[in-house]
Amino acid sequence: MLREPERTEPSTGDEAVGAVVADPSTGRGGNIVREIAGRAWDGLHDPWRVLPLVLIAAFASRAAWLSLPTGSLIFDEAYYVNAARIILGTTVPAGEHYAGSPFGLDPNLEHPPLGKVLIALSMAVFGDNGLAYRLPSLVFGMVALGALFLVVRAAGETAWLGILAVGLFAFDNLSFVHGRIGTLDMPVLACILLGAWCALRERWFLAGVCLAFGTLFKLTALYGLLAVLLLVAIGLIALWRRERRVRLADFRPSAVLLASYAIVFIVGLGILDSRFTAYPNPLDHLRHMLEYGANLHWGHGLPSVCVTNESTPWQWLVNDCQMGYLRVATTVTVNGAAVATTPTVDFRGAMNPVLLGALPLAMLFTLWSAWRTGSVLARWSVAWAAANYLPYVFLAVVAQRITYIYYFLPVIPAVAVAIAILLRRANLPRFVMWGFVAVYLAGFAAYFPFRQIP
Repeated sequence: MLREPERTEPSTGDEAVGAVVADPSTGRGGNIVREIAGRAWDGLHDPWRVLPLVLIAAFASRAAWLSLPTGSLIFDEAYYVNAARIILGTTVPAGEHYAGSPFGLDPNLEHPPLGKVLIALSMAVFGDNGLAYRLPSLVFGMVALGALFLVVRAAGETAWLGILAVGLFAFDNLSFVHGRIGTLDMPVLACILLGAWCALRERWFLAGVCLAFGTLFKLTALYGLLAVLLLVAIGLIALWRRERRVRLADFRPSAVLLASYAIVFIVGLGILDSRFTAYPNPLDHLRHMLEYGANLHWGHGLPSVCVTNESTPWQWLVNDCQMGYLRVATTVTVNGAAVATTPTVDFRGAMNPVLLGALPLAMLFTLWSAWRTGSVLARWSVAWAAANYLPYVFLAVVAQRITYIYYFLPVIPAVAVAIAILLRRANLPRFVMWGFVAVYLAGFAAYFPFRQIP
């Protein structure tokens, strides 16, 4: 059971007092106001009432002005939305991505078709507009938030720590932006987080299925699979240290996980390819996707400064090389001369700076917690961050692979959990946690893409 038993307090009879109609002669009208305020405050002490409030705030901020700016494609929507249009048989204007491609087939062959098919399905139902092609990311973004809470609870931690981690994840700028634009990244993240939750619940077959569906959106879900396998390996090492032996049966979870993952991915890709691509078998398409990724490399060594939108993984840790997804500005003129430019819409690929500022201390404390206390959640945070970040460092250094700052998105849940562990487990004064939350929300507001109310 994920839900904790609700605490009940004996009745004192005060309810009857609060129900009295205001009487100017007795001053009892103030009792009603005080009781309403008191009940509202008491409700905030119940995590199962606070969690819906956090999720509602996250949903409202993402859904607000979802279709704006009208007629504009944000960031990689220029690829995925146009691919969905081709799948639907809609003409793409000349000069835009995939114009002239054969109708009915996915032209975006560097990724599996599932994400574009889902966007196309939404557009078929709701029309060719911003609401339709961003709705899947909105839904999967909310699923990702819920999945992170389930991960925390499955690891044996409290609901309050889960709520704090979800809030930090929800109000990071990169998580927020990708939770409301029509790209593939949030569906991938939602699926692999669900896979992590299933693994923590020892539902290995379902974990493989969830991770496979993530890979049917984008191959980067492989790092989620790596994270789960790394967590299993850490558990086997702990077992060896404790019992000085590892039995063959202890490898059964990994075997079930990998088998279900491979079957669902290969069969799923084959079904999608048979309808939405011209590949005769899924292995040919997989080979193309891997070769495409391998060919994305720097031409003359790693850059020391930001070059267009590309960046190195170590630059992400300081929010360097931020990406401009979409910027709409108004120009202020005086006597016909432009004197200032004010942004009205500014979607950026960047993390909440407060999250990155807390990352070093939080990850070190979480690493210590994983080693010293054996915390399952701390182990998950370390394994998830390592598996979703270090491969890009390796690829950048060894293969000089081109990387982008938004590749850091899958790492953010692990960082949010690490910060939550630090704030809740380091015996810090309570005002430190509330002060951090306040500054964190200020960082979110500073990067909020709508700089003026539309």
